[in-house]
Amino acid sequence: MKKLLIALSLLLILLSSGCGYKEGVLSEQRQSSIYFSGNTRGLTVSIDGGEEFKVSPGRNNQYRIKPGKHDIRVYRGENIIVDRRIYLGDGVAKEIGVH
Repeated sequence: MKKLLIALSLLLILLSSGCGYKEGVLSEQRQSSIYFSGNTRGLTVSIDGGEEFKVSPGRNNQYRIKPGKHDIRVYRGENIIVDRRIYLGDGVAKEIGVH
């Protein structure tokens, strides 16, 4: 009887000691980025039909965007020179080439 009581007590201690501790990884806000290469002089860009903005070329000039599917339109004056739908994963930097 004494051994059974000790075994049940140990089992209860083992089962209750695992409760309340949560192990996991904290992640920052999800975000990706796009950048432009090539001749970006006089270009404006619209993402998902939003307001157009000017861009600078190169990997060091990245524009943050949420991961997911996006429509990218690049304009030179009134002409659309890039019309592309892209999918960005979390933490991915995507290059958009402009000629």
